[in-house]
Order: sequence, then C-alpha cells, then structure tokens
Amino acid sequence: MPDSTAIATTPAETGLNTPVHRPEATVPPPASSYILPKDFAEADYGGICTSIIDSIGADTVSGRIPHFIPVEDAEFLRLQEKFDSIAAASVTPEMPSGAEVGLAPDALPSNTGNDSALIVLMMGILALLGFSGGSIWRALRTYRHDLWNIRRPNVFDDEHTVPLSTGILLAVNTIVFGGIVLYTLAGEPTYDGFGPIGISIGIMAAYYIFRLTAYEVVGYTFGTPEGRRRWLDGFFATEAFTGIVLILPAILLLLQPRWHSALIIFSLTVVIVARLIFICKGIRIFYVNFRSLLYFILYLCTLEIVPLLALYGSCAYLQ
Repeated sequence: MPDSTAIATTPAETGLNTPVHRPEATVPPPASSYILPKDFAEADYGGICTSIIDSIGADTVSGRIPHFIPVEDAEFLRLQEKFDSIAAASVTPEMPSGAEVGLAPDALPSNTGNDSALIVLMMGILALLGFSGGSIWRALRTYRHDLWNIRRPNVFDDEHTVPLSTGILLAVNTIVFGGIVLYTLAGEPTYDGFGPIGISIGIMAAYYIFRLTAYEVVGYTFGTPEGRRRWLDGFFATEAFTGIVLILPAILLLLQPRWHSALIIFSLTVVIVARLIFICKGIRIFYVNFRSLLYFILYLCTLEIVPLLALYGSCAYLQ
C-alpha cells in the first residue's frame, strides 16, 4: 500500500491533467518589514494548503517584526531597534588601566629644576649656610647695623666685624641664587643643560666683582677712608640680605615655572628696595653741597643704570 503521506509530484502519479505548481525560492522581505511574504506561504501540493503553517513560521523568524501586530506597535519596535543600534555604535572603548594591562612608562619632562649639577650646587650652598648658622646669624646682625648707619660702631662691640669666610659664603650665596633669578628674568626657563644657567651665574659673579671694584675706586677717589669703608659695608650688607631673601624665589622659579610672573615681581622688588637703601646710604656719606649732586648723577648712570641694562641684555641673550 502506498504511503498515504506521499505527495505526487508528476501528472502520472496524481492522475490529473492539470499542471503541477512547484515551489520556487523567493527573496523574503527585510527584517524590519511586517508585510506578509507573497510567495513565502502560498503553495498547493495536490490540494494541500500550507499557508497557515507557513504564516506561523514566517511570524516566528528571528529578527523580523510579525506582520499581524498593529502598525503602531510595529513602528515602536522599529524605532526601538534603531535606538539600540545607535547606542551600540556610540559605545566608546574603555581606556586601558594599569590594574588590567600594563602601561608604558613616561619619562619626566626635562627642565632646569631636574639638572643634577644645579641641584648639587644649590644643595651645597644651603648645606654650608646651615652648618654655619651661628656665624651667619651674627653676620646678619652686623649687616643690619650697616644697612643704614654711617657712624662708626663702638670699639668695645664685638659685632662690628664679619669674618672673612662668612662674608665670602654670603657673597657666593647671592651670586648663585641671583644668577638663577637672572636666568629666568626674561621668560620662563627652558632646559638646555647646565651650561646656560652656569653662564648666568658667572655673569652675576662678574657683575658682583665689577660693582665691588667700582665702589672701591669711587670711595677712594671722592670720600674719606672711613666713608669708603662704611659705603662698602653697606654694599656687603644689602647684597647679603638680598641673597638670603632670593633663595626661595630662585628655587620656586625652577620647580614651579607657572608662578614665574609673581616670583619675578617679588624678586625685582627685593633687589630694587635693597638698591635704594644702598643709594640712600651713599648720598648720606658723600653729599657735601648742591654741586656734589652732579657727581651723584654721573655715579647713578655709570654704576647703577648702565650695568643693569647690560645685565638684562645678557639675560635676554641667554634665553
């Protein structure tokens, strides 16, 4: 007995003269379409209609919107699918962290504050100042008297002289930290090794020696031995206090370049105040009459103004 479920596929087998409709492959509609496929469920095999079964199969295809739901619901599902695709596309990958993956080490930015030779020089000066704290304190007390006073101190007073070694240490301190401020005067410091800042310190040393020699000559020419000595004591005193005050701004100029403007203004204020005190003391020592003002003007131009302009020019050249 033939299988009752067998389906005839030829006219001889079916006993009919009518042509047989064979299913043909068709392209289904897009996944977002809810239109019923025209040929997806229409087939007639010997009087057996499978449209209901094919319709259920079409509605359950993964990723398609069923065609039997209302238009409003289909539109909502279509928009939801679009939003999900946008959200998935907009997700940015997370940056790797050191806890999960390794990170390549970054070198520290090169700047003048990281120069080993400069650090050794500054730390050496500060260490010498710290080890000589007692003598430094006594020298500053003597220099405080020499800042403004033009009278000879009491011969029985032990604080009217400063040891030579202490005076040299304070002078070196002024030259080193004053040279650092000079190097950063024209703008934020740029790292190019110890060479440029070493040249700046050398220029400050030459400027210090030039002023000392010039004051010695002027005092010897226009003043008495006692007046010359009082004037030079004022020079040593103002330079010593200036160097002590410039220690912190000089270090911060190297380590915190973003504070450059404020630190330079502070440093210039300290230098200007010390220079005015020294000039006023010189007027009190050398002023005799109105005629002496002419010599005083020449002194200001020759020893105070022109050298400062040359100093700033060298600083700008180094930058």
